[in-house]
Amino acid sequence: MTDFSDLGELFAFLSGHAPFDGLPDDVRARLAAESTISEFAEGATILDGLSASPDHAFVVLSGRVGVWNFPTAVPGEARDVDEVVGPGGVFGYVVILVGAKGGPRAVALSDVTLLRLPAWAVGDMFSTPAGAAFLATELAKPTTAVSAEEVRERTAGEIVRRAPVVCPPTVTVQEAATAMTEAKSGYIVVENAAREPLGIVTDHDLRARVISVGRPVTDPVTAVMTAPLAAVPESALSSDVLIEMLDRKLHYMAVLDEHAAVRGVVQDVDFLTVPTTSTFALQRRIERASAAELPEIGATIREIFPVLWGQQAPVRHISGVAAVAIEAMVRRCIELELPVHPELREGDFTWLSLGSVSRREVVPSSDVDSAIILRDLPGASPEEIEVRRSAALALAAAVHGRLEECGIPSDTNGAVAAQPRFCRTEAEWLYAAGEWIEAPLSNNAMMMASLLVDGRPVWGDLTLQPVAGVYQHLSEHPRAFMLMLREALTAKARLRSVRDVISLRGGTFDIKAHALVPVVNIARWAALSRGSTKLQTRNRLAAGADSPVLPDDSAEVLREAFSILERLRLEHQVEQMAAGRTPGDVLSIRRMSSLDRGLLEQCVRQVAAVQRRMANLAQYLDAGEW
Repeated sequence: MTDFSDLGELFAFLSGHAPFDGLPDDVRARLAAESTISEFAEGATILDGLSASPDHAFVVLSGRVGVWNFPTAVPGEARDVDEVVGPGGVFGYVVILVGAKGGPRAVALSDVTLLRLPAWAVGDMFSTPAGAAFLATELAKPTTAVSAEEVRERTAGEIVRRAPVVCPPTVTVQEAATAMTEAKSGYIVVENAAREPLGIVTDHDLRARVISVGRPVTDPVTAVMTAPLAAVPESALSSDVLIEMLDRKLHYMAVLDEHAAVRGVVQDVDFLTVPTTSTFALQRRIERASAAELPEIGATIREIFPVLWGQQAPVRHISGVAAVAIEAMVRRCIELELPVHPELREGDFTWLSLGSVSRREVVPSSDVDSAIILRDLPGASPEEIEVRRSAALALAAAVHGRLEECGIPSDTNGAVAAQPRFCRTEAEWLYAAGEWIEAPLSNNAMMMASLLVDGRPVWGDLTLQPVAGVYQHLSEHPRAFMLMLREALTAKARLRSVRDVISLRGGTFDIKAHALVPVVNIARWAALSRGSTKLQTRNRLAAGADSPVLPDDSAEVLREAFSILERLRLEHQVEQMAAGRTPGDVLSIRRMSSLDRGLLEQCVRQVAAVQRRMANLAQYLDAGEW
């Protein structure tokens, strides 16, 4: 029998169970030393679930514990238990992470021996990749049904767990570090007397800007802070905040109240119970992966869709997380390939993500579109430019080859940086964009412009978007303006096809071609018409609304229809994955529920009506009136 009072045996026990096996040895040893062992007889209540929330989590060393996640005043029957936790299992941690009030109820189903973890342990053990993966697995387990209010996505303000740790700009580095230690915080926000945030100092900043370089701790805190402060309004949805943090590789994000004062700060660990738990760990795993490890990670990315769908995450959340992961894979592939091409240096080019990945609208069937912008070198000869172009084309081909090996396909129409027309110098892209906007009917101008204005830089100069910059002034070019509108309305929402299918005169419906693409095209044009550089379809519709051709009510109709169509599309593809079939966009109408069939028909009708209205209005309005 294991003697858990022996720290060596306790250390060995923890080393064999997740998430403790992912902790560094010294942290695991400290955990064993600072935890306490408790014993409970069968039937004893460990946590009653109705008083104050627990501030300690527990590990089952022996025996079994029954856990009710949403207890009521009337104790649940043993057969109604939500979860039975056995040796090595952990309970009580979720409410600590989210700061919930009350819960869970835990009862000994047999004589049990428990390890009561110290308060600091919960944050530490789940901030490791192994801890994040453990929690993602736990959250993926089936749970009892919850109400619509419980499923509602939380806002950034609701995730904030405590008041921010702040200091004035007059304090020294040492005083700021002392305040962080006393508050047990990994950050401190620097703000002025008017409560206006100036910046933030994190543990990483102290290590990188003070300790590693020997900076005097008597220097002002402003000398080492990160500014400006990354912040979101308290009304921002948690999914949008998480994706922005992943995109920008942030560990902390300030949350501002209605007066633009810092209400609190959320960090990556605060998202451990949001249904994208594993994404921070996945991002770190990609950044460190060897070439041999990438295919396995590609399989993990594909699992994002069924796992998060099963957790009832919002579709935009699922798509956004998958897109961020794919772009991280692109960056890692570039890093691995760059040494093979000595003609190129790290700052010689910018890689653009195009299409659904750049718009954060990825589904399992999505492929990867790309382009390269070669940095202009003053005085470079044509021969030197071609040498760099050849190297860039070879690198792009190798990157897409690696992605293919990872199960991430390239665009089947050739819209990839390995093709010369998608690999140009910055000057060449600017010249081409100028030609496209002046002569929109030549050289596939509108098709190329539509692809490139969706560009999102993911490597190199992250501010470089030459084509999008030119098309921000689309309204100053009336002919191109009108022709791009007509082009945007070319892909029709095909209501007649839907009627045929629903009346059993057909059997399938392409939801992308005949429903989603029309909305995406309208949104792109609407944003360009207002000089907006927004990329996501919903954001573009918001940016381009309130115009004579696309009034607010029409834009809202399109936003709602787009959300429903996205859900139907993703649900269909997740079902295909579960059945072992290749995900695609062709739906079998006969297999749809009557409710989904009705929603599909309604959405296509609404999109088609907006298209007709826009086409009619465009005939009577001059571009200058818009």
